[in-house]
Amino acid sequence: MGRNKRRMLALSMTALTVIAGTLAYFTSIDNVTNTFGSATLQIRVTEPHWRNDPTIVPEQKVDKDPYIVNTDKTPAYVFMQVTVPVQEVTLEKNSGDDKGIKLDTCSVPLFRFINSDDEYSADARGSEQLFNKGWHPMADYTRKNTDDSGKVTGITYLYAWTDNDDPAVDDMAVLYPGKTTDTPLFDKVIFCNAREDDALSGSSQFIDIKVFGIQTEYLKSSDETETKADKVWHYLSKKL
Repeated sequence: MGRNKRRMLALSMTALTVIAGTLAYFTSIDNVTNTFGSATLQIRVTEPHWRNDPTIVPEQKVDKDPYIVNTDKTPAYVFMQVTVPVQEVTLEKNSGDDKGIKLDTCSVPLFRFINSDDEYSADARGSEQLFNKGWHPMADYTRKNTDDSGKVTGITYLYAWTDNDDPAVDDMAVLYPGKTTDTPLFDKVIFCNAREDDALSGSSQFIDIKVFGIQTEYLKSSDETETKADKVWHYLSKKL
């Protein structure tokens, strides 16, 4: 190696040594602030075949098909709550040779759900409701609503979306962003077979539907979630 080349190498090595030694005397502190967008959850009811303000008569079927839509960015477990008005009416038999004969005078839900098979509860005096596959009835949360005098004015039913054909299954299904429940809770409602002389003529009756949703992650803790409808509703209802 020539003399000039050796000198350049020596100078370069010296420079590196000095730089390394100088860095040892300096410190540096850095700070990073991360911005996180807060997740949101929005759901809504949609009824594709519902027509506003229908006029109904006893035994008339009306299209009413409530679905739940996840309109936001967060996967959700969802519930549907339906309140049906109750009134004391005189019922008539609605089939066979005895059609039109007085059956009973009692307080009953004025509307019954009709499922996709066009079936509904045959017991006109009971409060049972039929519904579509994919939903789990939260029977323990069915309640009667009363006025100040204690008179029953409505029955509220609660259902969890499971997306399972067996209504006894209570493992909830995830409703992903932009998705709609595969089936409505029911497809139609039927007005009870009440006598014309009851105090229903000209009245307005309302079916109230509310939907509820909660995130699917970290319901138990930062590491665990929950899938059982009753437990999920427990977490959700504490926020209502």
